[in-house]
Amino acid sequence: MSLRQQQKANTRAKIKSIAKRAFLEQGIEATSTRYLSDQAGIAVGTLFVHFPDKLSLVKDIFFDEMDTALRSAASAQQACVSPTDYLLQMAQVLFDFYDEYAEFARQVLFDSLAKGGFHTKQVAVLSDGVVSRFKQVGVDDKTSHIFAENMVANFWFVLLESIPNGVLGQTAIRHLTRLNLPFEMSYKNAPKNRA
Repeated sequence: MSLRQQQKANTRAKIKSIAKRAFLEQGIEATSTRYLSDQAGIAVGTLFVHFPDKLSLVKDIFFDEMDTALRSAASAQQACVSPTDYLLQMAQVLFDFYDEYAEFARQVLFDSLAKGGFHTKQVAVLSDGVVSRFKQVGVDDKTSHIFAENMVANFWFVLLESIPNGVLGQTAIRHLTRLNLPFEMSYKNAPKNRA
């Protein structure tokens, strides 16, 4: 990496660090780009070279932090067999993350839902995990996918219902558990054709 590239990377990292702290302490809306550039010791134009708008900066921080949370959770995840257990473990990690970064989550999720984005990938990962667990106990492919679509739809329903009210955490987990109870029963009553 050249000296110029290293300086650019250092400036970008400094902006993100200052912005993360300011966004969490003051709020995203209350933090101006002028404030961020002053704190970083750079011109406002330089800030916009690295991040074309405030939402780009918010997204960059949000996805870095989400990646860290998910990687940590994946390595600490309890072994689970049922699709419901799997979804609840993943939901717990994500709901805790969304609680910690509530304002970030509202902005990024709104943008993602409005324009298409990261939520599509998240749905695919959750769905694949659920499908594989149903198939392990002998549920056919089509039914496994239908169950997964419904369970993941329940996840998004609880998430989108809860974020504006700030009631994620155990309240949301209990709600998700109740919604997915029929699928847990289907799993438990499956023919159990495990290898």
